[in-house]
Amino acid sequence: MSHDHPYGKPVEVLKFTDTKQVVVDKAELEKMFDHQEVKNRKVVVFSIIGAFRRGKSFFLDYCLRFLYSHYPSINNPNNPLDNQQDWMGNGEEPLSGFTWRSGTKRDTTGIIMWSDVFLHTLELTGEKIAIIVMDTQGLFDNETSPAENSRIFALGTLISSIQVLNLSSIIQEDQLQYLQFATEFARFAAADSQGQAEKPFQNLLFLIRDWSNPDEFEFGTEGGDHYLKDVLKVKSDQKPELRSVRQFISSSFENINCCLLPYPGKTVARVKTYDGRWSKMDEEFKEELQKVIEHLLLPNNVILKKINSKDLKGSEMKEYIDSYFQLFQSDTLPQAQSIYESTIDKQMSILLEKCIDHYKHTIFLNNDLLTEENLYVIHEMSKNKTLIMFKEEKKMGNIEHERRFRILLDEQMEKLYIEWRDQKTITFEQIKEQKAKQQALYEEQLRLEEEVKEAKHKAEINLIELNKAKELQKIEEEQFQTQKALLEARLDAEAQRARAIEAERDAQQALRIALETRLAAEIAANAARPKKKKWYKVF
Repeated sequence: MSHDHPYGKPVEVLKFTDTKQVVVDKAELEKMFDHQEVKNRKVVVFSIIGAFRRGKSFFLDYCLRFLYSHYPSINNPNNPLDNQQDWMGNGEEPLSGFTWRSGTKRDTTGIIMWSDVFLHTLELTGEKIAIIVMDTQGLFDNETSPAENSRIFALGTLISSIQVLNLSSIIQEDQLQYLQFATEFARFAAADSQGQAEKPFQNLLFLIRDWSNPDEFEFGTEGGDHYLKDVLKVKSDQKPELRSVRQFISSSFENINCCLLPYPGKTVARVKTYDGRWSKMDEEFKEELQKVIEHLLLPNNVILKKINSKDLKGSEMKEYIDSYFQLFQSDTLPQAQSIYESTIDKQMSILLEKCIDHYKHTIFLNNDLLTEENLYVIHEMSKNKTLIMFKEEKKMGNIEHERRFRILLDEQMEKLYIEWRDQKTITFEQIKEQKAKQQALYEEQLRLEEEVKEAKHKAEINLIELNKAKELQKIEEEQFQTQKALLEARLDAEAQRARAIEAERDAQQALRIALETRLAAEIAANAARPKKKKWYKVF
C-alpha cells in the first residue's frame, strides 16, 4: 500500500521473467546515473533486503520522508529544508513512495530504485554526493527459487554501500548461513568483475523487528550492537562451520551493526487497511524508528560506495551495475543452492574431510608392515574401515545425498590410494636401489679387505724372503769377505813368492853379472899374458 509521491516513483530496474530470464531496464538506469547532477557526484546506495511481508518497503518510505526533509533532489532542487527536526511529518499523513501491504503475498519484485536522486555537499570536504534508494524483492516466498533469492541478495550486496538486512525477532543460525552463502556469491561476482578486495563491501545493518528481549539487550543500535557482538562472537568450543560463518561475514563488510526495534503495534502489524500513518504506531516503535533512520541517513553518517577503496561516481556506478546485471544473465556464476542443500553440502563436506583424515591415518598406522605386495591390501582395509565410519556417522539429507557423497568419498580414497601407491612404489624402488648400492659397497669393501689381506700376506712373505735374502746376502758377504781375505792372503803369498823369485832372479842375475865380470877380468888378464892355447871348459 502506498500513495503517489509528488517527486518520484519506484522503478523496476531488474526483474525475473516467468522463464527465469533477467530483464534490465537500461534506460531508467541511464536516466538516473547519467543525469547531469549525478554522473560526476560520488554515490551512496542505500538498500534494504530480507524476507517478504516483513515491512521493508514500509521502512523505506519513512526513509524517503527523512531524505526529502534533509536533502534537495533532482526533482525537488529548491527544497527549503525547513522541516528537518520534525521530518516524520503529520501523524495522520499516509505513506507515499514504495508500494507495500500487509498479508501473505509479496508486493515488490526484482530490484526497484527510487526514480528521484538526493543531492548533498559534504561540509568537511566540499565533495558533492548523490544518494540512491533501492528496494529488493522479498525473499523466501513460495514463488521464488533459491537461485533467484541468492541472486537478488547478491546483487543488493554488490550495489549498495549501506545495506539493511530486515529480520524478524532474532538472528537465526540459518539466516547467518544464508547471508554467508549470498555474500560469497556476491564476492565471486565482485572478484570476476572488479578484482578481489580485502573487505569488498561497506556497511551492513541487521534490522531486527519485533524484538521481545529488551531486558537483555535494549532497543536501538547500542543494544543491537551488543546483541550482534554476542551472536557473531567466535568461540574456541564452536563447531568449525559456525566459526567459519562468523569469520566470513566479518571479513566481507567494513562495518556491521544491528538495531533492535520493538513491536510496532496491533494496527500496524495486523490491519490490512493500515496506510502507514505514524499516529497508529506504538510510541516506543516510532521513537526507535526515528533513531535508526537518522543513524543511517544523517549527512555525516552516509557511506560512499567504494570498489577496491575507490569512491565511485554516478556514471561509474552505472557501468558496474550494468556489468553485474550482465554477469547475472550469463552462465559464468556458480549455481545457487537452497539453504537446505547448502547446509547438507557443508555438513557432508565436513564429514567427508573427517573420513579422508581417518583413511590417511589408518594407512599411516600400517607403515611398518608395508611391502610392495601388500599395498592394495592395506588400502582396502583402510577404505573399508573408513566406509564403516561414514555409514555410522549421523548425517543430514536423504539416501541420495548419502549415495552422492559415498561415491565422492570412494573417488577421493581411490585417488589418494593411487598417489600413495605411486609414492610408496617410488620409495620401494629407492630402497631397492639403496640396498643394491649398499650391497655393492659391502662387496667392494670385502674385495678391498681381501686385497689388503692378500697384499699384507704378500708383504709378509716378501719381508720373510727379504730377511732370508739379507741373511743369505750376509752369509755370502761373509763368504765373500773370507774368500777375499783368503784371496788377498794368497795374493800376498804369491806376491811374496814373486818377490822371492824376483829376488832369487836378481841374485842369479847379480851372480851371472859377477861371473861374467870375473870371466871378463880373467879374459882380460889372460889376454895380457902370453897366449897359450889352452881350452877351458866353461860352465
